[in-house]
Amino acid sequence: MQEYERPITIVNQGLPAKAALKVIRLPTSWYAVIWESRDHYVSFSQDRTGHNGGHEHMSEDEFLSRVQLVSSFVQGVDFLFDAFEPTRRRKRRMRCTRYA
Repeated sequence: MQEYERPITIVNQGLPAKAALKVIRLPTSWYAVIWESRDHYVSFSQDRTGHNGGHEHMSEDEFLSRVQLVSSFVQGVDFLFDAFEPTRRRKRRMRCTRYA
């Protein structure tokens, strides 16, 4: 079992809205919830079938793209994954020592 939690922006429900995508990935199925607020969320899932080919062979990016596609078809919720911003490290400055 793998769990994913990603910040997203919903883009088809009026103004863009920040939300969270939470997904549980099991060997033959997955379950997802999009939380916009405590009272506003949708859930959806998918089981492996001969038609969809399953998801166990997919990379993480491919799998999350599948979740994004199913969200649009099943719930009518289109979203974009928010850009990941790595924490910045401060550049170290070299000390210059002068000798007389």
